[in-house]
Amino acid sequence: MKKVLITGTFDVIHPGHLNLISQAQKLGDFLIVVVARDINVVKAKGREPYYNEQQRLMNLENFFKRIQKIKINRQVNFKTQITNYKIILGDEYNPYKVIDDEQPEVIALGYDQSMFVEGLKEKIKNSENNKLKIKKIKIVELGPFKEDICKSKSFRRVLEDQSAGFLLINKPTDWTSHDVVGKLRSVTKIKQIGHAGTLDPFATGLLICGLGQATKMMDLFHLLPKVYEAKIKLGVASDTYDRTGKIEKIRNLENQKIGQLEIKKVLPLFIGKQQQLPPMFSAKKIDGQKLYQLARQGKTVARRLAEIEIYSLELTDFDFKSSVINFKITCSAGTYIRTLAHDIGQKLCTGAILEELKRTAIGGFNVSQAVQLSQLTKDNYSKYLLKPLAVIDLLNLSYARNAWQ
Repeated sequence: MKKVLITGTFDVIHPGHLNLISQAQKLGDFLIVVVARDINVVKAKGREPYYNEQQRLMNLENFFKRIQKIKINRQVNFKTQITNYKIILGDEYNPYKVIDDEQPEVIALGYDQSMFVEGLKEKIKNSENNKLKIKKIKIVELGPFKEDICKSKSFRRVLEDQSAGFLLINKPTDWTSHDVVGKLRSVTKIKQIGHAGTLDPFATGLLICGLGQATKMMDLFHLLPKVYEAKIKLGVASDTYDRTGKIEKIRNLENQKIGQLEIKKVLPLFIGKQQQLPPMFSAKKIDGQKLYQLARQGKTVARRLAEIEIYSLELTDFDFKSSVINFKITCSAGTYIRTLAHDIGQKLCTGAILEELKRTAIGGFNVSQAVQLSQLTKDNYSKYLLKPLAVIDLLNLSYARNAWQ
C-alpha cells in the first residue's frame, strides 16, 4: 500500500480542493488528508477560518461520503479511487508529527503551502530517524488550479456578502446576455452582476447570473459540462454559421438522399477532445477587440484553435422534408455550437447552419430550475436567489462527477 499525504486548511470546500485531492490520489492507493488546527491557521494566515477545525473535519468527511454514494448509486467507474483514505486533524504544536505517525511514501504539496514546505525541508535535512528513513519520502509539488479564484479568502468574501447569490435565468430569444444583466441591475438595484457562459441573442435557455461578491465565482462554472438542444438546417450556409447571418443556399437536397444513417455515420467524428476554430462572429477577443466587431467591418483575422471536448452528440429527430436535424449535445465550456453545425454540414457535403439553440443545463444546474425575467421584481427576486453555500456544494458535486469519472 502506497500512502500519499496531503495537508491543508480545507475551510470552505471548493473545486480547488477537489483538484488537489484528485491529483494526489493518482500518486498512490491510500490517501491521508490532514486538516490544519485552528491555532495553526491563525498563525499562518493571521485570521480564524470560516469554520472551526471540528466543522472542517466533519465537512470533509461528509463530502467524501457523498462522493462514495455517487459512485455506488451511479456505478461510476472512477479513474482514481476514493475508497482508501483517512481524514485526521493535524497536531496542534507539531504539524510534522503526522509524518512520523503515518510514514507516508509520498507527500503531495499544494501551490500555496510555502510555510509548510520550508519546515518540511528543514525536517528532512536535520532528520536522524533511521527507522523512518524520511529522506526517502518522495515530495511532489502539485500543479496549481484556478489559483486566482480558488482561495479560501475569496470564498469567505462571498459568504460574508449579504447581497451575494445566484439567479438561474431562462434567457428569452432576442436578448443578449448583457441585456439580461442590465435588466437584473434594474430589478435588484445591485450594480455588481455578472453571468457565466454567454448565449447568443437568438439562443435561449439557462444563463447563470451572480450578484454581489458571487461574481467572483463565475469562472468556476466554466469547469462544468454544458448541455444544449440544437436545430441544424442542411443545404444552406451563412457568414455567422447561424440563421442570423447572410444566408445562401448552397445545395439542393431534393434529389440528394441524406438520411439518418448518413448523419449517424458522421456524428462519431465529432465526439471527444478536439481543436475548434472560433467563428469570426463571436465575442472572443483578439488584441482587445471582439471578433464580431471586426467581422461586421468585413475583416477576417487569424484565430487560434481552441481545445474543446464533446462528451456526447445525440440525434433526436430528423425532418427529411425540411432538412432540419435536432441534436442533444453535451460539451465542455468554450464549445461553439454554431461552428459544430457548420462543421457537420461540411462533413455531410451539404452545408449547414444553426437554426435554434437552447442551453438546458450547466453541470447540475438545469433550466427547469430557472426563472423567467418577466417574473422578477424588486420585492420577489430574493425568493429565487440561490445562496452561495448551496451553489458551492452543487459546483463541487458537478465538478467531481466530471473530473473523476
